[in-house]
Amino acid sequence: MSKLKQCIYTLILLVTCVVASPFIYKQIWKNSELKQPKAAAKDTTVSTQPAETTTAPAEGTTTGTQAPSDAAETTTETTTEPPAPQSNFVESGPEYFDDALFIGDSRTVGIKLYGTLKNADYFCDQGLMAARIDESTVDNMTVWDKLRKKQYAKIYIMLGVNEIGNDIEGTTAKYRRLVDGVKELQPDAVIFLQANLHVASYKEDAIINNERINALNSNLQAMADNSKVYYIDVNGQFDDANGALQEELTSDGVHVLAKYYTDWCTWLCQNTVPVNPAATTAPSADNKSQTEYTSEAETATQNKKPQNEEFSNI
Repeated sequence: MSKLKQCIYTLILLVTCVVASPFIYKQIWKNSELKQPKAAAKDTTVSTQPAETTTAPAEGTTTGTQAPSDAAETTTETTTEPPAPQSNFVESGPEYFDDALFIGDSRTVGIKLYGTLKNADYFCDQGLMAARIDESTVDNMTVWDKLRKKQYAKIYIMLGVNEIGNDIEGTTAKYRRLVDGVKELQPDAVIFLQANLHVASYKEDAIINNERINALNSNLQAMADNSKVYYIDVNGQFDDANGALQEELTSDGVHVLAKYYTDWCTWLCQNTVPVNPAATTAPSADNKSQTEYTSEAETATQNKKPQNEEFSNI
């Protein structure tokens, strides 16, 4: 009986194997097909790595050291910077100022009274400002009357310290308007924009200080084209190590002592440019509108209470 059971079990096992084997083989085949795409995907991933390696140096070249970008930026900055001032100043004798006009405040009054350039003409007064140049008179003449009366070859302008407490850009606009007016009435003249003299350290406050003076001077320097308009700065002759007027050279912290105006005039002679002599004929006297320039926001400027100079050259 046991042998019969064994035979039956063996037969059932064989039948089961015969019946189930196709299904088993089919499942194994399907599993092998699923594994092949995964391997192909792995191969694809490996094959893309060289492409990334190829692009990496390009990215590194642009964003790593930034050398090309920096070079391009440097070139752009260089081309946008204003040209450096020309060092074409020469030394001349006092006769150079035979056909020169000085326009300025009390510091220019000091040059007139205590300097050696007596042969020049002057339009200067204590408290003179670019903002109020239209209505300011010297010897019963406005600056426009003075410019219409005679032709000059050189015109020196130094204004600004009396209005340094105002808005710097507003003061610069007034100054530029004055320069434009001089150019119109004196087309053949060379214009020298003189830097405002620094004040002594003990004279500085929230309104009048060398930082604001330097800001205005920088704007004046930007007006120079080194062809018809030049910027000259005498501060190096009188400054201390901190860029302020030396205390031993002044009694009020604003003006140099009388004896130092001769040094100032010597320095002016050492910083001239070759200029053709002025024509002897005066410019044609056109209608008055040529010399009267429209005031720009005059009321706003007056409300800012410009700082008047209340110092003497004693």
